[in-house]
Amino acid sequence: MKSAVGFRVVLIVLALILGCYGVASTVAELDTAVRPTFPNDPSNISAPAGAASVWPGGIPLFRSDLKSNHALIVTLQAIQHGVTLTGSAEGDRARSRAVRTLSAAPYDAELWLAMALLEAQRDPNGPGVIEALKMAYFTGPNDLRLLPMRLDTATAGDALIDPDLADLAQGDVRLMLTRLPEMKSSLELSYRRASKRGRAFLEQAVQTIDPTFLATLRK
Repeated sequence: MKSAVGFRVVLIVLALILGCYGVASTVAELDTAVRPTFPNDPSNISAPAGAASVWPGGIPLFRSDLKSNHALIVTLQAIQHGVTLTGSAEGDRARSRAVRTLSAAPYDAELWLAMALLEAQRDPNGPGVIEALKMAYFTGPNDLRLLPMRLDTATAGDALIDPDLADLAQGDVRLMLTRLPEMKSSLELSYRRASKRGRAFLEQAVQTIDPTFLATLRK
């Protein structure tokens, strides 16, 4: 008899815990801004206004998706405002939020790419850009939405000094030229903004994949 009562008590406690978690999860989801998307042009990056003021401590445990959304918003806001990682509270907060989130849930390709962009504001040739870009490729190899921004970020500085990253970026160029002709304009845009090393890489890649497009690229 006592064991039956104890079992019922355990079930009631579990039901209460699950109920509280469900309510907290619903409230947190309603209070979270819509996840922003990456544009093809990095100058058009935007994030929901005021979202950075929302403290993610109210997000329940195990809702890594909501924590990732919030970290992405905070990071994109810092990029949009043009802050650096040092000497700026917003930049430091964005970086630490992204690092914590990616440590717990390292599969978010968008957040890795945002991290690479944020690192590039401090040092476009630094190792942080290379490592974050690699993770953006590894975690979202088939995410075509990120392709223009990935290539633009990779060619903006000297990140392509890394041979592995150069191979990954060449894969993006190949996709643009052979399977995604609608993205050729993004390739031209990246070329115009690219560093000296980035332009040389793009010219070589285009020459190898589609030599007829090289004249258009150089216009």
